[in-house]
Amino acid sequence: MRITRRLAASFVAIGLATSMAACSGSADATDTSSAGGDESSAAGGDLRIGYMIWNTSVPFYSGLISKAEETADELGVELDIRNGGGELANEVAVVQQFVAEDFDMILISPSDPTGIVPAVKEANAAGIPVMAVNTMADTSSGAEIVTYVGVDDVEFGRLQGELLVDAIGETGTYAYIQGKLGTSAQLQRQQGLEEYLADYPGITRLSEISANWDNAQALAAIQDTLNRFAPGEIDAIVGQGPESVSGALNAKESGRTDVAFVLGDYPSDVRSAIQDGAVYGTVDQMPDPQGEQAVRYAYAWLTGDQASVPQPQAFIDMPLVTADNVEDVPAAWGE
Repeated sequence: MRITRRLAASFVAIGLATSMAACSGSADATDTSSAGGDESSAAGGDLRIGYMIWNTSVPFYSGLISKAEETADELGVELDIRNGGGELANEVAVVQQFVAEDFDMILISPSDPTGIVPAVKEANAAGIPVMAVNTMADTSSGAEIVTYVGVDDVEFGRLQGELLVDAIGETGTYAYIQGKLGTSAQLQRQQGLEEYLADYPGITRLSEISANWDNAQALAAIQDTLNRFAPGEIDAIVGQGPESVSGALNAKESGRTDVAFVLGDYPSDVRSAIQDGAVYGTVDQMPDPQGEQAVRYAYAWLTGDQASVPQPQAFIDMPLVTADNVEDVPAAWGE
């Protein structure tokens, strides 16, 4: 564990026992309890946590960022969030800058789990702990990650497969709208979907295309897909993320109600589309708990309560939402 001069000063000021009590966290990744009120704010002292997000313009991250900032304020730590701009070179540069500025901990949500490894190793060499949030980093070549906070994306894909089978039965066809190619979420969700559908050989994938987690690209891809495959030739479209909702709504407006849409994530527009019958169902990946737990675990790690940090991952729950329960499940963000 890396104990900085700032942290040592905090311990002297308030006492190690108080600090330990203040940061006692739960090993349950869905726990959202307070980590200690005013005492934890004092214990936070001058702790500085840097957070690199591969592309903060992706709508999903708005809720994650807000909750992370709120939690940092509660704990009295400085949280510096910087945008990678969707380019790996920029992501690496951000992490390197955090290292140069001697942050106490670095959180990362990388676009490329392998490409970010050199920057992680630089942080490791500098004695700065690194935590992955929402998207993973490859640790097979020696990069050290405290833990991963987020969803099990392989299971996410399996759950989408379950929804697809529920929607079209054990025989049928579908098109696949992927997220940004190479991200851990894209790779692992596809892995999980394919693993689940291996038990359903009667279901055939007609096409796949990346929409880069972008609404406009997803809409264009879905329109092109529905132009290529007439009614009776395609039964469903599976979108790895929520951006395919625009295509689902357009399909309904165009009279293509023959196609079932299975999506990922649960913002307010996806909830409305399920209520309206344009979307069959989705996997609810909640951003707020990821932002909150990442900061809480970072705080616990830095203040000596490492035992409370689940390792090697801290997975959050992913409920399925369909017409059967949509009225009982509020949107994960956007409302």
